[in-house]
This record gives sequence, structure tokens and C-alpha cells, in this order.
Amino acid sequence: MMSDNRYENDTTPLTFDNLFSLLDNFNSYNKYDQYSVLDDDDLIEEITSSLSEIDQNQLPTLSDDSSTEESQLSNLECRVCGAPAHGFNFGQITCGPCKAFFRRNAFRNKSELRCQSSGSCVINIHTRRHCAYCRLQKCFDVEMRKELILSDEEKKSRHLLILANRQLKQILSNKQPLRTLSTALRKRKRSLISSRNEQTVVNSVTKMHCCSSNDILNDEDQILLNNINNAYQLVVDKNDYSYIDKYTSSTPFSQFINDETMMYESLINFFKCIPEFKQLDKNDQVLLIKSNLLTIIHLHHIIIYNFQDCPNLDKCLSKWINKDFDYQIVRTRQYFYRFINYPLVLKLALVVLIFSVNLSSWFDITQFYEYKNTKILFEYQNYYTNILWRYLNYLFDEKEAIKVMEIIVMQILRFQLLMVTMRNSVCQSPYCSQYHPLMQSVLGL
Repeated sequence: MMSDNRYENDTTPLTFDNLFSLLDNFNSYNKYDQYSVLDDDDLIEEITSSLSEIDQNQLPTLSDDSSTEESQLSNLECRVCGAPAHGFNFGQITCGPCKAFFRRNAFRNKSELRCQSSGSCVINIHTRRHCAYCRLQKCFDVEMRKELILSDEEKKSRHLLILANRQLKQILSNKQPLRTLSTALRKRKRSLISSRNEQTVVNSVTKMHCCSSNDILNDEDQILLNNINNAYQLVVDKNDYSYIDKYTSSTPFSQFINDETMMYESLINFFKCIPEFKQLDKNDQVLLIKSNLLTIIHLHHIIIYNFQDCPNLDKCLSKWINKDFDYQIVRTRQYFYRFINYPLVLKLALVVLIFSVNLSSWFDITQFYEYKNTKILFEYQNYYTNILWRYLNYLFDEKEAIKVMEIIVMQILRFQLLMVTMRNSVCQSPYCSQYHPLMQSVLGL
């Protein structure tokens, strides 16, 4: 659940102030409390093996044919210790014990662990239990991803979904009415998506009229969500965003603006993977980017920064613009940190928002872009809004889904206002003509 009981019964519209009060509750939860180092890997693996750790970010499985999959897995080795592989876990091919070890310890502070050999232990099937520090380090070295770990609540929800599916199969085999299915199980829609489709990016559903307005995700929706997620990951993996961590008090504002070109270009490349965006008239594509990118780029930032603050950048923003601006940016950004286990929500929101007509024409209230086909933009946005809504209902109950939509819309509006302040600072710079052409365009210079 995204919120505790005191918010579940609140049906009043959320304001900026009480949204910020929600943040205090969100930050009070310490995820490290649920993890500890345990030595008996095999015992833990046996207990937890029935709950497969599949996240909406996980890549497609090897094959639909179970016999083929078994033969393929039998030839694979764990990338951490070299033991026979159990499957594709947390972004890497691993054995069962290493999967269990990473799930328990990925969020631990490494300073709590000690290595007797100064971090140089050899990790293999025989030595993997000798040094937790080096074993965990090797997990990260082979690019296992801690954001793919399910919480206890998510595992329970997934288990309920499995039970519901079993009951449904039993009902269908007995030709009984669907209404006999347990109401409690049917209401537990919260689970994470995995697709067996081996295509990385394919065309989305072209018959948009077949997309019903109910709250249930169908198979085509799930394929589309998987494609959006994979397309985003492909684009992100092509760039190095470490420049953010290198800013110092002497870094000029103009350098930051030009460095941001990479961030903006990667987001544009993601939108170019969306079939509906690609089908638009080129002029409309350009206008949508000019109108919307400056506001929605923050969702892209949040995902790239792995839902964490950037202290170096924040200090510089205080200097370049002012302390209040930095405070408001950080505060607004932190609202989206509650989606750390659901990054696909923000990726979907990006697709929805890019089709907005004149979302960010704040720098000149007399300026409204002339699109060649406004109707199709509304249709595309409505289509993806419905997908987002059904996905939220798939993850959460209806009240929480409504709150999520309110948070996204209200904080995007806040980002929009903050970008007015930022653009005013940019316009006062004597180096405007030296900015990259893309940045000049999105800033309306």
C-alpha cells in the first residue's frame, strides 16, 4: 500500500500542503529495517522460492517452452559465484542462494560489513559464504539491481494473485460461473508485470478504439507497458549521467544548462520510440517538445537519479538561482520518491504529458502553438491516460490510484511554476547565445 490507514479513509481533495504532510509519513519508513545478514542461504531460498521476484522492469524470460528454458538454464552459470544458474534475478543470471543473498542485503549500508582481505576476496561456489562484503560488491559489479526487489507487501500481493489465478483455472475447468471467484482475491489487483515477448520494442496497439475504459489491464496493455519500459531503458543505458556528481561551487550556470542537453536528448529519443509520437507531423513533434519538455524533464531526472537527491547539484542551484528555488525543487521532487518501486508509473506519465497541448506556454501568455492536428493529440493523450489509470488500478486500490493521479498533476504544475523562475534566471545570463540550440529552444530564448 502506498499510504497508511489514516490516509486510506481520506476522500477529500489533496492540496499542496497536505501532500507535503504525506511526504513526512513516507520518509519515516526505514527500508533498511527489513534486511539483515543471514548465513543459511539454502534455508532462506527454500522458504522464499515460491514467491518469484518479478518486477515491471524485469526483462522477458528466455522462452515460452518450459523444456527449452530448462535446457538453456542448465548451461548457464551464476554471474556472482559460478554455481548452476537458477534464473534471471534482479537483472542478472544467478543461482538461488545468490538471489536470496542479494534480496536480503542489497539495501544494507556497506559500512556495516567488513572484509578481512581489504575487499579482494575471490567469490565462487565454495567461498561465497566467507565474506558478505565482497559477495555483495560482486553482485553490484555484475549489475544486479536492487530496485527490482519486491517488498513484503508486494510479495504477499503476488502470492494472492497466484492463488486467484489457480482458483480461476479451477472454476473454468469446472465450467462454474466467474462470480464464484473469491471477492477478496479478485480485488487484489496489485502485482508486477513481466512479459514473455522477446521483442525489445514493438509497435503499440494500433486499434486504440479496442482499449476499453474499464480498470482491467488486458494482455495488449501489458505488452505495451513492457515495450515502454524496455524502450526507456535502452535509451537511458546509452548515456553517462555522472556529470551531475562533478559540479562544484565554481561550476558556472551556463555549463549546467549545456550539460543538460544530454538529459533532454535522451528523453526526446525515448519519445521517438513511441509509435504514436513517431506518426505525428514533424512540425507537431517539434512543438510538443518545445512546449512540454522543460516541465516534464523533472520526471526523467528523478528516474535517472534513481529517486535520490543530488546534493552537489542542489548546492549549485542555491547559488545559481536562490535557496528558496532549490528548496522548492527538492521538495517537489521528493513527492515522486514514493514511486521508487514503481518507476514505470513515471515513464507512463512522461508519455501522457508529452501529448499535452500548450502545457508550458507560460513565458508568453499570448503565445499558443498552432498544431496541425490537435484532435489526434487529444486522442493519443486520452489513450495513454487510460493506460496509466488502468495500470494504477492494477497496482493499487481505487483511492490510492486517485491520489497518485492528483500527486502527478499537482506536482507537474508546481514544476511548471518553478521553471518560470529558472527561465528568468537564464534570461539574465550574458551567455544565452552560447547555450546549445536545443536548450535555447526549450527555454524559449
